Amino acid sequence: MSTTSPHPEFPGSASYKPWAYILLALLVCISIATVFLTRNSYDSSDSIMHYLFAHYAFQHPINFLESWSKPLVVQLAALPARAGLRGLMVLQCVLVAVATAAAYNAASSLRMPWPWLTIVFCYASPDYFRIQFSGLTEPTFSAVLMVAVALALRGRVAWGAAIISFLPFARSEGFLLLAVYGFYVLVTHNWRALPWLTLGFIVYGIAGVFVYDDFWWVFTRNAYPVRNELYGNGGWLHFIRSLPDTIGWVQYGLFWLGGGRMLWEWLQPTARLYSEKFTADLLLVYGCVVVFIGAHTVFWVFGIFGSFGLTRVLCSVVPLLSLIVLRGLGLVTSLGRTGTARKQIMATLVLGIVGFVFSGARAALRWERDFGQPSDQILANTAARWILGKQVPHVVYSHPYFSLALGTNPFGNYTNKIEDLRDPDRWMPTGTLIFWDEWYGGMEGQTSFESLHTNPTYQLRWQGALPRNRHKPTPDSVRMAIFEKIR
Repeated sequence: MSTTSPHPEFPGSASYKPWAYILLALLVCISIATVFLTRNSYDSSDSIMHYLFAHYAFQHPINFLESWSKPLVVQLAALPARAGLRGLMVLQCVLVAVATAAAYNAASSLRMPWPWLTIVFCYASPDYFRIQFSGLTEPTFSAVLMVAVALALRGRVAWGAAIISFLPFARSEGFLLLAVYGFYVLVTHNWRALPWLTLGFIVYGIAGVFVYDDFWWVFTRNAYPVRNELYGNGGWLHFIRSLPDTIGWVQYGLFWLGGGRMLWEWLQPTARLYSEKFTADLLLVYGCVVVFIGAHTVFWVFGIFGSFGLTRVLCSVVPLLSLIVLRGLGLVTSLGRTGTARKQIMATLVLGIVGFVFSGARAALRWERDFGQPSDQILANTAARWILGKQVPHVVYSHPYFSLALGTNPFGNYTNKIEDLRDPDRWMPTGTLIFWDEWYGGMEGQTSFESLHTNPTYQLRWQGALPRNRHKPTPDSVRMAIFEKIR
């Protein structure tokens, strides 16, 4: 089957492949340069915790097979994380590049117009660019998912099945998208690919026999309970309304046009240019996006599986979204009557997409907000400096960033979490310092400042506060305190 596009004004993959990878290499260089400029870590919670699980994995091998931290993520990150958080960020840049290259490959397989634009779309998605500078799981998930889809579109369905079988070990939603891929395998009668869908589970199940004496540990030790009242719930349109924060407003509009175009083609089979690719496109691109966003919507509406309504999860499917956006762009450019007109429409839209990133809009990139150090980390560093030179037998904290500020191993015997203070069987020596903060210690740890301040066992030694947004002060501030156990 020829890979030449039937539309000469829509260059195909053969003409653009060298330039596409040069463009990708340039964007990767920009990302890696940003690694050494940023002072941010996307967030101070899960991003830091995933880094800590990887950084200390060789000292605490159980981290390699832990449900919350995700085994595949820890295994990929363990060596880079030994070089520090920036080492892990470099790995994230590589993973985003792999996912983006796979998106370009998928667009070429689908013979879409200007497939190299998927590279632009991925890197011009503000939140997907930001998430490279974190320890989070979304880049790994997006890379594994996109590689599997690209392989299937190339006709290597069994290889794709083997790759996607490891997806649940990058993020738990992987089980749902593994089912989507399995449905595609059944629909297309690729029977030889079916056994490969179990590869990841078998590999990690055997590992679980040696570590937990439990082949089914993935389910029996699941880190996400069905109910978690602490996080609450939200509305049905939460993730759809938040999608512009992930990919920008111009791409958001094209995304809906691309979805409409696919729906029209589904209803009008005669309109399909490449019917042999249509099923793969429908199920593996659109199907995965619909199932992923739909599942998170259900989790958030009903407050299940530890959903906190975090929209960063949408970064997991940005490479797939870039294919839908490209289809939408193709629909708009088809309105041009000549090849020149179509290229002009394309160039205008691409300039709008890239320009939005630097527009200063709330959903765009802002240097100080996105790459400057957040207030809670500044305050934690200040608190850590307070104990310099002091002999401290034990420390207690719940804010993950205190591990970096204090240089302590959160998995070692030197530390406890604030919620352990309520356990009478947890003995802690006199002189123990408790590092309290209002969210991780106060809300999640359910230990208020007043409960420590009024307890004669503890004495307040230091406290501080900073506006959460230092450039636009509001009543919302970050508060931290240090208490010492005196008896």
